[in-house]
Amino acid sequence: MSWLAGFTLVGCAAGDGESVTDNPEIVSRSVLGNIRQYNYTFDIATGHATAELDVDVFSGGGCFSTGFELGAVSAATWNGAPARSANVANNTITICGNNVAHGTPLAISVDVVVPKQTFVLDVGFSTKKDRKGGDFTYLLSWIGGCDRFGPCDAAPGRLASYHFTVQHAPTDVVLCPGVLTPGSTVTQCSLTGGTLAPTYSAFGIANDPLWQQNNFVSAGGVDVVFYEIPGGFTASNLSPASVAAFLNWITGLLGPYPYGTQIRYAGAPTAWLGFEHPANIILNQNLPFGGPYWDNGMHALMHETIHQWAGDRTTLASTMDFAWKESIAEYLAYVFENEQRPPAEAATSLQYWSAVSFLATHFTRPTDTPSPALPDFYTDVYGEGTMTLFVQLESLLGRQLVLDGIKAFLAQPVVRSIDDLRHSLEMASGVDLQAYFNAWVFGSGQPEWPTFAIATSQVGNNVTVTVTQQNASHKLYGCKLEVLVSGATTSTLAVVDFGVAPQSATATATVTLPEPVVSTVFEPRHRTVGRVAGAQPMQAANLKVWPL
Repeated sequence: MSWLAGFTLVGCAAGDGESVTDNPEIVSRSVLGNIRQYNYTFDIATGHATAELDVDVFSGGGCFSTGFELGAVSAATWNGAPARSANVANNTITICGNNVAHGTPLAISVDVVVPKQTFVLDVGFSTKKDRKGGDFTYLLSWIGGCDRFGPCDAAPGRLASYHFTVQHAPTDVVLCPGVLTPGSTVTQCSLTGGTLAPTYSAFGIANDPLWQQNNFVSAGGVDVVFYEIPGGFTASNLSPASVAAFLNWITGLLGPYPYGTQIRYAGAPTAWLGFEHPANIILNQNLPFGGPYWDNGMHALMHETIHQWAGDRTTLASTMDFAWKESIAEYLAYVFENEQRPPAEAATSLQYWSAVSFLATHFTRPTDTPSPALPDFYTDVYGEGTMTLFVQLESLLGRQLVLDGIKAFLAQPVVRSIDDLRHSLEMASGVDLQAYFNAWVFGSGQPEWPTFAIATSQVGNNVTVTVTQQNASHKLYGCKLEVLVSGATTSTLAVVDFGVAPQSATATATVTLPEPVVSTVFEPRHRTVGRVAGAQPMQAANLKVWPL
C-alpha cells in the first residue's frame, strides 16, 4: 500500500536545569529532539494502550508536543514521574514536566483507549469475520495515521525503532512488526538495535485465532512463514521454489533483508491486496483470486516484500512523494516477472498499468495547491507512476541503468523524494531527466497524456514510420515508442525515439517490410502511456485499480 525521526516539539521556557516544579510560574520552553523509539503496550480485548516515546533531546525544555487524535489520556508520565500537565487540543498533545537538558534522555508515556473505528481502507482499529467465521482484529496505521493510537509523529518522513507488547487471550494468534516473540497471553515484537521503520507501516498489530502457521521456505537469508485460516488459498497456490527464487533475486539486487531473519505473510479479510508492515505482511485472504495480475498471489507477495526496502527502510519525504514507493514495488515485481516468470505475467502487468493510467486524476507527483489528500490520488500511482517513473525510462535508458538508479536510491535508511529519485536515475545514466520529469511526473490537475498520429510511407521494402505528437497543451513528452507495422503476411516493429527532451513534435523510424503496409498497431507491448489520435485508450481486461 500500504516516517527520519526529527521534528520540533512545540510547547511552553525556563532556563536549562531549572525545575518547573520548583517554580510553577515559569513556562518551560519547548523540547527539540528526535523520537528514537516507540514502546507500545496494547490489549486486544479492551483497546487499552500505554504509549511510551523515547526522545533524544538536542535542545532542552520542559514541554513536549506531538500528534494525537484521541479524545483523552490518563496516567501521563515524564521520565517516570507523573507529568505536570497533559493537554489535548487541535489533534496535538502537550505534556510538561521537569526541564530536561540537551543530551538528556526523555521518556514520556500516556494511557489511552483506542476506539473500534476505521477511516479509509481498514485504517484504525477493527474486527472483521474471516472466511471461516473467525474474528480478525487489526490495528492499522497508514500515512498520517499513527496518532490515532497514541502520541505519535505522523509525518511520513519519520523513521524510528519500536517495541510492541500485545496482551491477548490464550487462543489468539498475534502478529506484529519486527522480531516476533509469541507467548500464551503476551506477544512481543521489536524493531531495535538500529533497525528503523516509518510510523505509517510499523503500527500494525493483527490477530486471528484461526491462523495456522506454515513454515514455507527459506531463501535469501530469511525464513518465510505463512499464517492462514484452514483452507487458505495463498500458500497452497504458490511455489516454494518460485518464492525462493524471488527472495534470492531481490536480496541480490537490494542487499540483505533489513528486518531480521524471518518474514511472515498472513491472510486476512482486508480491503486491499497487501500491506507492508516490517517483517509482517498482511495479504488479502482471497488471494490469488481477485486482482488484475496474471498471478495475483505471487505479484502481491513480491510487491509487499519489495516495500521492506522501498517504503519501510527508505521512506517518503512527504505525502506527495507517495508514488515512488508503490511504483518501485510494482516495477521490480515486473522485472522479475519479465526475467524469470512465464511471459504472460509481465505482459499482463504492462497492459494493466498502461490502461489504468487513463483513470488517473492527478499527476504522479502532484503539485496542486492546496495539495490533494492522499485518499484522493493514491490509486493513481500504481499505473501511471510505474509507467512514467520506470517502464518508459527503461525504454529510453535501458533496464540496467534504471535498476542501478533504484539500487542507489534505496541504499540507506533515509528520507527520499521523487526529485531524489530523478537525481539517482540521472547519476546512474548520465542523462539529464528534468524535462522528462516535468512533462510526465510533476503537474497539477488531471494529466493530459499524449496523443500520437501515425503515418507510413513506403519505397520498395523500406517503410518510414512518422509519429507526431498532437497534444492540446502543445507539451512534448519524451518517449521511445513502438509501432507494429504489418503487411498481409509479415510484420515488423518500428521503434520511434523522441528522446528524453524532444525538440520536435515529430519523430521517424525506417524498417524493412517485403510487402505493402496493411496496418499499424500503436504500442503493442503497452510500454508507453498514450493513445492514437481518434482512438480510445488501451483497455485492460480488468480496468480497475486494486490497491496493494
